[in-house]
Amino acid sequence: MTYTDSRYNTLNRGSKKMDPPSITQEVLASAKISKKDNVLINANAEDGSVHTFSEEEKVAYSKFITERLLDQEDVLSNYIPIDPSTEQLFVNCTDGVLLNKLMESLFSTQVNLKGLCIKNKMNPFEMIQNQNIVIKNAIEVGCIIVNIGAQDLMNATPYLVLGVIWQIIKQGLLSKVNQNANEILEILFEEDSVKEVDNTQTNQQSDEHSAEEILLRWVNYHLEKEGCERRISNFSEDIQDSVVYSHLFHQLVPIEFENLVSTIHSESNLFSRAELITKACEKIGVKCFLTPSDIALGHPKLNLALVASLFNSEAAIANLRREREEKHRSEQDRLERERLERERLERERLERERLEQERLEQERLERERLERQRQEMERIEQERLERERLERERQEQERLEQERLERERLERERLEQERLEQERLERERLEHERLERERLEREEMERLERERLEQEEMERIERERLEYEERERIERERIEREREELEEQERLEYERLEQERIEREEIERIERERIEHEEFERLEEERIERERLEAERLEAERVERELRERERVTRQGELERIEYNKEYKICIRIQKRMIDDTSLTDNMTKLIGDITELKRNIIGELRNTTHHQAELKKLTKSIDRVLENKNEGKKLKKQKKVIIKPVKGVPNGLDPNKMKNYQSLFYYLQTRPEVMGKLLFLLDRNQMGKTFDNLLLSMFPYEISPREEDLFLKALTVGIEYQIKYSETLQDFLQSESVPMKLLYQYFKKKGFKYLKEIITPMILKVLDQTDLNLNFDPHWIQKEIQIAKELKDGRKSEKKTSDQTFEQLMQNNDVVSIFNSRCLQLVELGNTFLERIVKSMEQLPVQLRYLCRIIAEKSKYAFPTNQSNNGGGISSDEGGSTANVTFNNRSKLLPENREKYVSYFLIIYRFIVPIISSPDLLNELVLLQHPYITKQSRFNLSQLSRLIQSVFSEKPWMNSFPTVYLNKWIIQNSPSANKFLCQVSQVPDLDELIHYTEYNEIMLENNIKFCSVINISEIIWLHETILSNFYDLEDIGTLNDVSEKSIQNLAERAINSKLDKGKYVTAARQSTPAIMISQKSHNWALKKYLDEIDFPIQLPEQGDRSIQLSFINRLDQLNEQAIDLWKECKLWMIDILSKSQAPRKDTNTIEIIRDATNYFKTGNNSSENLSLINKSNDLISRLRTFDRDQCTDGLDGGGPDNYNLFLLDVEKELTTILRKNKVMRSELTRLHSLLKSIRIDAAPLEHLVKFQNEQLEKAIVKKQLKTTQLTPIPKDKSTIKPHKFILLDLVKKGMILRCELPESSYSKTKIHIKSLGPGLFEIEAKFGPITKSLQLELDDLLEKSKNHIDEFPLEGITLDVTLTIHLLMKLFSL
Repeated sequence: MTYTDSRYNTLNRGSKKMDPPSITQEVLASAKISKKDNVLINANAEDGSVHTFSEEEKVAYSKFITERLLDQEDVLSNYIPIDPSTEQLFVNCTDGVLLNKLMESLFSTQVNLKGLCIKNKMNPFEMIQNQNIVIKNAIEVGCIIVNIGAQDLMNATPYLVLGVIWQIIKQGLLSKVNQNANEILEILFEEDSVKEVDNTQTNQQSDEHSAEEILLRWVNYHLEKEGCERRISNFSEDIQDSVVYSHLFHQLVPIEFENLVSTIHSESNLFSRAELITKACEKIGVKCFLTPSDIALGHPKLNLALVASLFNSEAAIANLRREREEKHRSEQDRLERERLERERLERERLERERLEQERLEQERLERERLERQRQEMERIEQERLERERLERERQEQERLEQERLERERLERERLEQERLEQERLERERLEHERLERERLEREEMERLERERLEQEEMERIERERLEYEERERIERERIEREREELEEQERLEYERLEQERIEREEIERIERERIEHEEFERLEEERIERERLEAERLEAERVERELRERERVTRQGELERIEYNKEYKICIRIQKRMIDDTSLTDNMTKLIGDITELKRNIIGELRNTTHHQAELKKLTKSIDRVLENKNEGKKLKKQKKVIIKPVKGVPNGLDPNKMKNYQSLFYYLQTRPEVMGKLLFLLDRNQMGKTFDNLLLSMFPYEISPREEDLFLKALTVGIEYQIKYSETLQDFLQSESVPMKLLYQYFKKKGFKYLKEIITPMILKVLDQTDLNLNFDPHWIQKEIQIAKELKDGRKSEKKTSDQTFEQLMQNNDVVSIFNSRCLQLVELGNTFLERIVKSMEQLPVQLRYLCRIIAEKSKYAFPTNQSNNGGGISSDEGGSTANVTFNNRSKLLPENREKYVSYFLIIYRFIVPIISSPDLLNELVLLQHPYITKQSRFNLSQLSRLIQSVFSEKPWMNSFPTVYLNKWIIQNSPSANKFLCQVSQVPDLDELIHYTEYNEIMLENNIKFCSVINISEIIWLHETILSNFYDLEDIGTLNDVSEKSIQNLAERAINSKLDKGKYVTAARQSTPAIMISQKSHNWALKKYLDEIDFPIQLPEQGDRSIQLSFINRLDQLNEQAIDLWKECKLWMIDILSKSQAPRKDTNTIEIIRDATNYFKTGNNSSENLSLINKSNDLISRLRTFDRDQCTDGLDGGGPDNYNLFLLDVEKELTTILRKNKVMRSELTRLHSLLKSIRIDAAPLEHLVKFQNEQLEKAIVKKQLKTTQLTPIPKDKSTIKPHKFILLDLVKKGMILRCELPESSYSKTKIHIKSLGPGLFEIEAKFGPITKSLQLELDDLLEKSKNHIDEFPLEGITLDVTLTIHLLMKLFSL
């Protein structure tokens, strides 16, 4: 301690009540000089130079480190507390532990203490390791370490140690300054920057100012607000008189330090002033590690640290944050006015653009009309030129064809001569080879005889040699055995003597080891006893320390909980949460309106998409029918669109009262799934149509919202419950064509559309792309293909019939076997690809479909008995079938044992995946984009694949009239994986755990989001009439008080046995006499009230059907609103009050906080918002006093009657809930935007496809019409067409004509003329004397029949053989 400090302390101790002497500027100047001269302490460096350091710094740093690491006193007991009067600070820094722990407390996330050694005694290597960690972490946190090594810190060089400690403390304090400055920087440097800057410029500005500049500007900012004329430019001379500190504290906490400035000015002693400042720091919770002398003497580093601590305190930030919020609110108001003005100008601009676009559109339509006329004329001219060109090309092709035939004839003659010559040469060669072989055989026999004699002689000589060698070997072995026996005797004697010696040595060694072991055991027992006593002592000490530590932690935890639950702390947390999350101020009304509008737009888009899909499906089927049936084209062309006739005289406007009641009616049906479910069950399947589908889409658009999906699934579950009760067996239920089951399968297709698109469609397209693929492996079919190809080539009818041959006979043909194996292998490879992709797609399978499988399996447990003996699932493949058909057991069969697997197979495989594979037309646009027309062969291939997939999942063998061992082996090998897939399908929890329907519905209900849909007037009329017709059947479930699964099951049981037939319901206004008695419950039934209010259905206006917007609202329940939740209302009031008020004072209770907020609101203007907040505050205080005290406070902190900490904790939870719900609402808006965009993207190609299919249908109809009137016109000069002439008898003998109406005697006199009328069209003309008869023949018809293995082609009066007719046409016309 310096002389100056000791003198000051002596004076203070000796005269506590004496006034301090006044310090003039001369005295202050002398104090500064004495500080420079006396406070600095000299330190010698190793190189001989002298360095100085400040004693005040050592004292301050010692206090700072001790307070900072006080919570680690148990671990650092050898290091803290630090005595500032000694050199303990430098000694404790020698091993690096203290500096590392200091950096860890200041920079918890940046410092890495891996490898730090902490123990009582360290060797130099461990100390160097710790000091290296100090240097590495100091550089990491931003300290400048130059020419300082681990050895310097180990030597505890004072000026180096203090320099490192100051950099660490400075970086720790100033880093927090930079973090907190981001919020208030624009206020501090407002004069230096342009007023309206964006966020990017503000961030750049924060990088331009250092932490010292920010602190200086912050102090001067508060001096300016205080009205003080002083400004500081440093942290030494400008601040040492404590006047600046007094103004700063008064500005930060005006109530607490109201008289501090006057007290400072009245006190002339600088050290007394500084002591007042240190006490003020303690009052506001800022730990001051400076002494009054450090402030009075103007130590720059320590004063910088004190100002940084004040800057980082809560009191400093709160004031500037309020100013920033006020400025932000004014800026928001200005921006809102500008936004409204821009919107008005934008609307005017859009209106002008709309008018201009309408004018341009009219001009464009006129230009398009003229352009279409011009194009039509050009098209007619082009067609004429095209016909002329085709005629020229045809003539040229005929000439070239004749030349080609002549060349081929000459070539065949040449080849025939070459073949005869080759046969002659081949016969000569074979004769020469035969003679040569006979000569070689004779020579070979002579050679073998000579070799045999030589071999016998050699064997005799070899036997004699071996006998001699054997005798010599036996003699050598005898001599060797004698020698070995002698050596063995000598060895045994030596080993005996050696063994005796070893045994003597071993006995001596064992004795020595025994003595040593006894001594070791004695010493070990003594050591173990000492260790046991030491362990018992240490354990007792450890238990004692743990007890003390648990007691300390318990006390500390209780104090922290009490501090955490203090009311002002809770309010501060709530306000901070509201500042951090601005969603509380979102315009919820606009957000709700946007969500409702988006849902309505999506419903409209879905209705349009559904319409396009239905039209596309209808067009695709029409095209297929036209291409397969000649007369279908005329029928389709004559069809007329069915239009619902409007009622004449009915105005276009709708009755507002009726529409309001319809809103309630639709709301009732939508939100009462049990009533809607039974109505679906009561509907006849013939009532399902376009009107029903659109109505259901408008009421339950489950593709849009989880709420509507939840209601639809509940209604569907009720309908399924009734259908189960109505069915005798599970097979009857699953195969029924009722409305609930049809809706179930429609839901599967729509919900699983993405699954089909991503998983199944690529595999289907892969099959369709292989145009040459043929998966028909029937040996009879393969043999027929080979036979037809041979007949076409040779022109002769085969004598063998394929149908007469057995499987074994067919498989003796190598060609049949090769094709059979190849096609089976192709089928298995493709089936393996399908199966692997399906089995691995469990996670992509929609969870709703899996949940429905689980529900149906569970409901079947009590509805149907279990058949223990049937393990086959009641499913068998249709023998010999080529499509994916499944034959189910009759009603006498019971439910299979594994019902989950059975239901999963039927719903997922049989009704969902297999139909798509066998009939890809169901995918419409997914397949039509690449394959507008699917050939019969491709359909057959897909049918084979679907049948294979069905077999492997049903564990049934592939049944055919011939063995299919390879396929059945594959089915057996892959059945376990398919079985595992089916068993896992229904293993899902409730949907609410996965999709959170309940949470979503609660949020929608609390935010009062009404369901608004688009619906046609005709659909409203249809639904009204349907309800009137089924009113009495809905009465029992509609008036049910306890709506539970058990009660619905009981109702379904009774309803199936006694279905009412009371006719159509007549409303109360139209009942002349009560024809049917209605129960008392039905009088209060909401559905009856709605129907009576509507009275009679609306009529379709004269202008026709149209779509309207309809909101689903329960108007009856609006009149009976429930009582308001007072507790929740109080929580919302409190949130509103805290969001608009200032931060609460320290240690204030709830009532005081509300009163302070009321006073704060009164200081503002007399706006309606402030008056409302004042009224809420007064009402809140009154209402809180009416609540139960146990509900409002826990009483642990000793609060009085105005303590409501539990209420504030509940308010904090309510705020969290509100913010979470607001987040969900914003995410819902984003989700709906994305959904609308995806729907429009997916529907974009539909309109193009519909137009394309319409064009294809028109072309197909025109093509059929042209075929009936000859594909190409007959040329005027018929003499140019030279027919080929035959005698009927010759054609009959060749087998081309199978049957003829003419008598056989006239065959030789009847002439047949065959000529070509155009590409693919031929005329056959028969002449018998003066009688002539002709008929036309299409090559396409012949080829189609040949492809399908049809042998006969019946025509008028004649039957042709298909194969030989094609051969003759190909030969005559070079096809």
